[in-house]
Amino acid sequence: MNVLFLLFLVPAFAQTFDWEGHRGARGLMPENTIEAMREALRYPVTTLELDVVISQDKRVVVSHEPWMSTEFCLHPMKKEFADKEINLYKMSYSEIIKYDCGSKVHPRFPDQKKMAVGKPLLDSLLKDIEATLKTEGRTVSYNIEIKSDLEQEEGKFQPKVPEFSDLVVKTIRKYLKDDRFILQSFDPRVLIYLHEKYPTITLSYLTEKKEQPEDVLKTLGFTPQIFSPDFHLLAYEEVPLFHAKGMKVIPWTVNTKDEMKKLMAMGVDGIITDYPNLISEALAKVCPEKTHLFEGNCISIPTHALPSDKNPGWNCKDGYIQRRFHCDRIKVPSHAILLPDGKSWECKENYKRYRERCEKK
Repeated sequence: MNVLFLLFLVPAFAQTFDWEGHRGARGLMPENTIEAMREALRYPVTTLELDVVISQDKRVVVSHEPWMSTEFCLHPMKKEFADKEINLYKMSYSEIIKYDCGSKVHPRFPDQKKMAVGKPLLDSLLKDIEATLKTEGRTVSYNIEIKSDLEQEEGKFQPKVPEFSDLVVKTIRKYLKDDRFILQSFDPRVLIYLHEKYPTITLSYLTEKKEQPEDVLKTLGFTPQIFSPDFHLLAYEEVPLFHAKGMKVIPWTVNTKDEMKKLMAMGVDGIITDYPNLISEALAKVCPEKTHLFEGNCISIPTHALPSDKNPGWNCKDGYIQRRFHCDRIKVPSHAILLPDGKSWECKENYKRYRERCEKK
C-alpha cells in the first residue's frame, strides 16, 4: 500500500492506529512527568508511554533510569554527581522527589519547556491523568515499560523480576483494567514472568537489535501481542512476517513526520514518538503531483496555474486569465504592455485603446 492511498484513509486509519506519546511528550516537556502526559493529551495520542523503576521503600517511580541522570537532573543541594552514582533503588521516594529533573536544559531536546519538577509516583500519575481524562470525556491507554536488566539487578539497582513485576501490576490495577494498558520490556525475563502469572495483560517485546519473528518466539517461548523495535531496524518486507505470527508492530522512537508517513506506508500498527504535536501533520492528506489540497479535496491544477487557498483552489499565473477550468494566455496587442496585476494591459504612450487593440493618438 503506498503512502498516498494510505493517507486518504485517515478517518478510519486514525481510529485503529496506535499513536503513543513517548515518555509523555519528551520533545516538548520534561520526560516521564505528569506535565509531559498532560501535554501529550493535547494531541491525538491513543496511548501514553512511560517507564517505571522501584525505590528503596518499594514505591513504583516513573523514571527511565534507576538512577538520577546527569543529563537533565539537578541535585537538591546543587552538588555535582556522576551518572549512575545516585541509585533510586537505594533511596526513599521522599528523597527522590527532591531532585529537579525539569529545569536543566536537555542537550538532546532543547525545545523542552523548562520547569522545576521531580519524578512522580506511578500512583500519582495515573490518578491525575485518569481524572483529567474523565473531565475531558475521553480514554487513552498506557504503555508502561518495566526498566529491568540483569546487569542492573546484579548491581542492586532494582529488585528481582518477580517482585518488580508484581509491584508494577498491583499499582496499575488500582486504577486500570487490563484492557487499558500494555506492559513492555527489553528484558525477556520480565515478559516471560508476566505471561505466566498475568495471562490477560497485553505484552510488548522491545528490542534494539535486528530480529525476525522466529528470534522473538525463540527468546520468549511464546508470542507477545506486540513487537516494538527501533524503527531504523525495520524493513518493509518484515512487517507482514510479524503480522503473520500474530504480532502487531509498533516501532520507536519516530520523530519526524516524513519518517512517520514512511512507517505508516509500511503497514505498522502504531508509532511511538517524542513529538505527538506532529501526529496531525503526519495524518494530513497528501495529494498527487499536479494537484492541490483545497477544502479537504485534491483538486487538479491547470496548466499555467498555481495553488491557492481561495476558490477554486488555484490562480492563473501572470500573463494568463481564468476561463472556466483552465488558463488562457492574455493576448497583449501591439503597442500595449501587461500591467503589474498580470491580468490586464494598457496602451503605451501616444496610443489609445480601441476595443482590443491600440491605435495611435
